[in-house]
Amino acid sequence: MDSYTKVDLRTVSFDVPPQEVLTRDSVTVAVDAVVYYRVQNATMSITNVEDANRSTRLLAATTLRNVLGTKNLSEILSDRENISHVMQVTS
Repeated sequence: MDSYTKVDLRTVSFDVPPQEVLTRDSVTVAVDAVVYYRVQNATMSITNVEDANRSTRLLAATTLRNVLGTKNLSEILSDRENISHVMQVTS
């Protein structure tokens, strides 16, 4: 018997839960984020990833911590657009 899996190709959004991040200048900040993503290739999404939604959530949280950890507090506060761009390129 053949089976199929339904894949939503629309843009999906979710909140990254608040988390504490240590900045480059050793300041602890509480951050959260909203992520928008869309599956580009349904076949690859099903065959290469067990749970694409969960994997995307984990990747977003990890990338947020990693990117903010390379910035000092003043950079985080003044350069949100650049941080957003880095998040898009990195993820």
